[in-house]
Amino acid sequence: MDLYKIGIKLFVTNPQAVRLRDFIPVFHGWIQQQKIAGHQLIDVHDYSHVHNGPGILLVAHEGNFSMDQEGGRLGLFYYRKRPLEGGFEANLKSVTQTALQACTLLESEPKLDGLKFNTKEILVLTNDRLLAPNDAGARTKLEPVIARTLGKTALAPQSADPRERLAFMVTRS
Repeated sequence: MDLYKIGIKLFVTNPQAVRLRDFIPVFHGWIQQQKIAGHQLIDVHDYSHVHNGPGILLVAHEGNFSMDQEGGRLGLFYYRKRPLEGGFEANLKSVTQTALQACTLLESEPKLDGLKFNTKEILVLTNDRLLAPNDAGARTKLEPVIARTLGKTALAPQSADPRERLAFMVTRS
């Protein structure tokens, strides 16, 4: 399966200590320094006014990064929008590594003093309803790959509603 439209969200452990708009100058700095390997960082958008929305969005040619508030939970969401070689498992590994790299950069940012991410709970989201519809067949195909790639202890589909994108909450040990 050549599914590459994959998103990974890592949740902030201390959201009360975070001011969303503080990410704007940080992401602009990333653009100036091209901080993320393999990505052409382009622009920053402020959606902090949208309730449970995308927050602060960093647009890159290959994928988007955002301090996302969907579901009322703040976290870094990285979404890949350009294909990589190697199929779903290789794409998932790459997307996960990129998201973890971004989290490490954010945690080390002095302007975001005290920011921490929980790497034990990961939301994996697919955004290709043709290759990965939200149905039992796609869940059965993807679950073992996600479990193997992310080293899960528990894996739970987020919704059985076919109108929703296929997503899994992965809990790692």
